[in-house]
Amino acid sequence: MDAVDIARIARLERQIAFLYRHLGIDPQLAEQIDVPRDLPPEFSDALRKHNLILAIKIYRQVTGVSLAEAKAAVERMV
Repeated sequence: MDAVDIARIARLERQIAFLYRHLGIDPQLAEQIDVPRDLPPEFSDALRKHNLILAIKIYRQVTGVSLAEAKAAVERMV
């Protein structure tokens, strides 16, 4: 790796850290959470606004899991 690659990686890490803070996600917990990749942007918006009921509803619609499973998954994300 050269200096350009190292600088690019450092910039990407700062951007990711910013996104974690913006979304209110603890970076330590992010690796433990299995978030389906096909969740729509409305899901992230609901989480950011702490609208857990809407987030759970969207999670259930996308994943097809039970209410209890969706509630547990969403609560792990906040």
